[in-house]
Amino acid sequence: MTPDRLADLLQRALETGVIPPEADPAERAELEALLAARGELRAVREAVAREADAAMPAARARFQRHLAAHRPAPVEVRTVAARPSFVARLFAGRRLQFAGSLAALLLVAFVALLATRPFQGAREVQALGVDDYVQLSGVVTESAPDRVVITSPDLGPVTVAASGAAFLDASGVTLQAPPPPGAAVIVTGIVRDARKGRIAVDGQALAIAAVDLPAGNHRPLDRLRALPEMPEGMLALVAIGRDGRDGRAIVILPDGRRALVQVDAGSLEQVVAATGSPLGTRVRLADHDGGPFRLERLAGDDAHQGGPGAHRGLARIAGTIRAASPDGFTLETATGEVNVRLRPGFRILPGKSGLSVAEIRAGASLDGYSAAVAGGFDPRTGTFIATVVVLGPPP
Repeated sequence: MTPDRLADLLQRALETGVIPPEADPAERAELEALLAARGELRAVREAVAREADAAMPAARARFQRHLAAHRPAPVEVRTVAARPSFVARLFAGRRLQFAGSLAALLLVAFVALLATRPFQGAREVQALGVDDYVQLSGVVTESAPDRVVITSPDLGPVTVAASGAAFLDASGVTLQAPPPPGAAVIVTGIVRDARKGRIAVDGQALAIAAVDLPAGNHRPLDRLRALPEMPEGMLALVAIGRDGRDGRAIVILPDGRRALVQVDAGSLEQVVAATGSPLGTRVRLADHDGGPFRLERLAGDDAHQGGPGAHRGLARIAGTIRAASPDGFTLETATGEVNVRLRPGFRILPGKSGLSVAEIRAGASLDGYSAAVAGGFDPRTGTFIATVVVLGPPP
């Protein structure tokens, strides 16, 4: 691989939106990383532009107030000199200092009021964090090979850097083009920006949902702090932190409320392992030693058996890992061996393996571990493109 050849391949990929077929595996991996970085930079640039546009009216108003404050004051003419009052004599020569002190006191009081106010509502709920592994749903509003924008019922606009993502149909087979505007999709990936109104995800996969996903009712999210009267609901979003120790979910409760729930990451991983794509799964919330709630998949849940609420888009396979490498592994399944490909920035969840995320990142051997893998099949190569792997018990 020479710099000139890589530059030529990158230029052609930018012009056509497709990596040239003559690129070898090493060149393809390099191009995917470059295209993913380009999509992320574009998303950041647009977020900065939106922030500047939004701040312009306030900046203009401050400037106008500044000009007004420095205009010459009219000269006051008095015909009778009145005797200064006691207060005036007390603060004589200190009026500006007194006014400034009063303004400072009012500012401190205002900040204290904000700090003690019990905020509620969707804007004050933090559902995602940077570097979270996330699965969420939404409707495509903009579509390009390197960038897709969706509208999420709970998060609003979400920008997905898609140049390194797999595009899947409703059965989990890869597509050559991203989902079109108007398509209901499931997005899996890593969160790169979690600020309100600027959520960006480095997409691993964008899968078309088989049926419409639960829509939002535009009511504020509630942070669930105690078990509700009916501790059951449907998963609408799941997120697992970078270190694998904390999990969050948005659960649609029986009364229609959409609640943000701090959940035990281990129990959330088991729901992911059992379903591949847990969105739409019906779960029960349970206390967990005073800590985050545990999730228990309800017996008879039909969300992944083709019944009401079913919305396949990610395929799921299970087996035993063999010949693991940084790029993938062979999975021994009940029907034969499957080559599994891992994309850059991929996330492996420890599940019941007994390993920590740090040990997995450090290169711990995974050969012999059972695993559940979610993703999609690429019919051109016969490989399975993984979006998440949940490890099972050690061999």
